[in-house]
Amino acid sequence: MKKRFTEKEFKSIYTKVPRLCVELIIIKEGKILLTKRSIIPFNGLWHIPGKGVLYREKIKEAIDRVAREELGIKVYPEKFLGYVEYLNDGFRHSVSLAFKCKIKGNQQPKILEQADEFKFFNKIPKKIIPYHKKFLKIHLKSLLNEI
Repeated sequence: MKKRFTEKEFKSIYTKVPRLCVELIIIKEGKILLTKRSIIPFNGLWHIPGKGVLYREKIKEAIDRVAREELGIKVYPEKFLGYVEYLNDGFRHSVSLAFKCKIKGNQQPKILEQADEFKFFNKIPKKIIPYHKKFLKIHLKSLLNEI
């Protein structure tokens, strides 16, 4: 019974409790995959692909769904990196679990939802969601140096 909330349900619930999300840290050839958001909040800023966990959805299922819905790929999580916490736009409080993921096979990402561009970066871009910038400042150097 995994289903999405209506906009009214979403606002009613998430003005009262934190929202659980997953973030996919995808490293390929020493670069991190980011997407440029095409929706609010953070329209026009680079971000780590991620979404909310649905009711009764296991974390691994959420990772699979996010990879499929946002990038059109399959991934497997290699390592839990920590969390990213958001307090934004007057009412949202989200806690995202960040996972280093590897793309299965030779798949190429596509833009499907919430973004109009993707790019692999070897450093943090200037126009990035502040919460992601803070997280990547802590983790990116070691992630890009891992073999």
